[in-house]
Amino acid sequence: MYELRELGDHYFGLFLVIVLALLTTLKLIYESRLVSMTFFWQSVNNTNELNKPFKLARAFSIIPFLIRSMVFGVLTHVFVTKHFSAASFNLDATIYAGSFLLFWGLRAFLEGAFMSFFNQQETLFKIFYVRTLHKEKLAFLFCCLLFAGAFVGFSGLPTVIFVGSYVVGFVAIHLNIFKLYLRQFHVKQVYIILYICASEIAPVWLATQTLKF
Repeated sequence: MYELRELGDHYFGLFLVIVLALLTTLKLIYESRLVSMTFFWQSVNNTNELNKPFKLARAFSIIPFLIRSMVFGVLTHVFVTKHFSAASFNLDATIYAGSFLLFWGLRAFLEGAFMSFFNQQETLFKIFYVRTLHKEKLAFLFCCLLFAGAFVGFSGLPTVIFVGSYVVGFVAIHLNIFKLYLRQFHVKQVYIILYICASEIAPVWLATQTLKF
């Protein structure tokens, strides 16, 4: 009876069912994307992916994005509370996930609209696609870790290391993609660095600083 009551205090089962449903749907409609995401240890050939014919649906695949948002929501809750357990899959994590969807969706729309004035929209979306492939692998890895460790749990410093490792992976992806920006956009490196910081790093930093209060 105690275990049943504990299970009712969080949304772990709901999160798990949703993720499994999303993965099943992705297999039915876009199996190659599922393989790319779940085989996270296999590297992405940036050049080959960038040279593929442009498809808007490829750049903005909603199902992997939903999984990324759920991982982001739980990790954000872990960062705020400095505690990780099955109880981390709760309403607050859902709100953080929804905020992630709204913010990054709006940001992508504004960036695409801005780049369309310079006839660089397609190029930007291609880079989005390659970058997203890397982020999906990272998100799926941490998705597995979150579900596997939910009933083990830890607090304090281990949570900082756990969330910090996700942030390090996030930054590493952008460093890896940096050369694609240099190759595709013929502008000074400092402008590209400022763009990446303003569009990716700064929002995450501001969010973490806001959550502290």
